[in-house]
Amino acid sequence: MDHPSGTAALSVLPLGRDQALTSRVRRETANFLHVSPPRTSTGEAVRFVERDLLELSWQADDGLRSVSAEAVDLTDDSTWRLRITGPATRIQRRDAVRAPIGLSVSIAWDRTELTGSTLDLSEGGMLCVFRPNGDLGTHVPWPKRSQTLTCRLDLRSEELVAEVAVIRRRPRPDSLHEWSLRFLGMPDPAADLIRSHVFTALRNARARGLAALY
Repeated sequence: MDHPSGTAALSVLPLGRDQALTSRVRRETANFLHVSPPRTSTGEAVRFVERDLLELSWQADDGLRSVSAEAVDLTDDSTWRLRITGPATRIQRRDAVRAPIGLSVSIAWDRTELTGSTLDLSEGGMLCVFRPNGDLGTHVPWPKRSQTLTCRLDLRSEELVAEVAVIRRRPRPDSLHEWSLRFLGMPDPAADLIRSHVFTALRNARARGLAALY
């Protein structure tokens, strides 16, 4: 596959710049690819620049792929129309790559809900820190490893609702709760969306000169 298709989640890097963006395929035509307006890591849409050269990366069946494209125009429904300008290349095996990303997250089970932020994220799971809850361990039992919890993850451009399970709880010197969570039965489109955010974060970190992330 020499171009992303369906509703693939994208990491978009304007050539000559050091900040990768996130986007999603909206539709395809015979000669063009229509994508949602690319957004920064804080969820802000960027300005369309005609004839801007872009590098698109996405998760294909055989791993991450990358292809060059040119921004053609901004359509009536605010999507960007792109022209693919070269063949795709494979850039990475299909592994669960992890990156440090801070996103708002909440988990809920029974009548209990915790809110907080991710510390790192992959398509397989995430490390999170949640705000204090004095009832946990006293009036409310800790969730078991086999227990299914509902997670709401703010990916800035959209909210992901998924089922998770606790892998481990890490002790902390403060009253915050640091938990490692595993995604359960993640649908492919949701996993693709997470991969695009992870890969975008890794590209931006490398552009800032951070060689070791984890």
